[in-house]
Amino acid sequence: MEIPRKFQARSLLELPVEILLHIFSFADYRDICRSAQTCRQLKNIAADETLWRKQAEKCFLVKLGPEDDSWISTFQSYYKRFGKDIPVYQKVRRTWNRLEDYLKVNDPRMLDSLRDPACLDEIKIAEQKIKGSLPGDLRCSLQIHNGQEMNRCFGLLGCMKISSYFRSEVLLDCASMARGYNEDDSELPGCAALTFCFFSRKAQYIALKDIGGFQVGEIFYPTPDNSNQTKTDHFITGYSFLEWFVRFVDDLESGAFPRLNEKIYRFYHEPSCVVLTKECFKASASTCFMPDLSTINPPHFFFVYRITISMDSRADKCLSCQLETRHWIITDDEGREERVDGPGVVGEYPIMTPGAEYSWISCTTFSTTYGNMRGHFTMRCLENGQEIDIECPVFHMKCLPYKTHRDRQQYILQRKKNL
Repeated sequence: MEIPRKFQARSLLELPVEILLHIFSFADYRDICRSAQTCRQLKNIAADETLWRKQAEKCFLVKLGPEDDSWISTFQSYYKRFGKDIPVYQKVRRTWNRLEDYLKVNDPRMLDSLRDPACLDEIKIAEQKIKGSLPGDLRCSLQIHNGQEMNRCFGLLGCMKISSYFRSEVLLDCASMARGYNEDDSELPGCAALTFCFFSRKAQYIALKDIGGFQVGEIFYPTPDNSNQTKTDHFITGYSFLEWFVRFVDDLESGAFPRLNEKIYRFYHEPSCVVLTKECFKASASTCFMPDLSTINPPHFFFVYRITISMDSRADKCLSCQLETRHWIITDDEGREERVDGPGVVGEYPIMTPGAEYSWISCTTFSTTYGNMRGHFTMRCLENGQEIDIECPVFHMKCLPYKTHRDRQQYILQRKKNL
């Protein structure tokens, strides 16, 4: 069908304003700004508030603009702060939104401990101190929440406790990160603390410069090389801030980490790591690798595990029993086995009655990067004195990836050869 000549536009500018606005609604902010520079008519079209409301939502996830400001001003304000990091901003913002929603329901005090956004001047001062730019994903995060208030509550990154050792990591603000930045002549050149625990006095670090064998964005726990006390190896917890942060929030939302005494504990539970005995006794296991208590040279990999046994509330009361002994088979990655038998668990002899549940925490070490444990608990029936063996699932323990000081030196040499 041929369009009548009177309805044919000979140029873009002859199109009705409504059609031009519809066309511009599919453009991105750069195209809109370029078009505004061509002529007065397109400049007027490009100033339409509906366009900039859509751009603010598309680029910066802003759904409610300030009451006393325009949408174009709102977009400009966000662009000034996040413009050069738009490719990562949306995922960082969405991840913070998810974490805030989780904390609103599960830990309002933790939510209140998050600091207000870092302003541009604070970011600028931090970057002046490190003599370079922060990674874009980290910079975006700091401008959403500038870390966590000290001493307000336990650390955002979760807790871990074994015997007299306690870890609770606070997410640091940009000023604290900059103060802890290591100069080029240190053992951790180009790196700054990202988290810090006031109990253990240990930190996770992030590489801010590609020097010293570290790659920008790499997050790690340093550990001493006991074969050379002046050198440092490290366990890697993430390869960029965004990957590290998203994985943590994913695990929180999925329920992988338990909440104990109103605190998040970094035990990871595999859904399949559960065994049912006699259709009423359930045993499950979760584990945590402790890089802050491990070394690579010599190989000494420290793991904490949490066992939970329970009795179904619908079970026959005549099956009520008390734990007497534990029996473990501990196997490392080279097939070496160690058998451990002993009375009780952590010095206690829990009683299982319908609806009862008992959990305890213990630890083990391996000289290999992987190991597993399996075993059972011998119970004594309270009614007739018969033995009942409650099976425990096989649970696996694998250390984090790591690099040694020697690995970093080889990386530096290889880079020099490639230049």
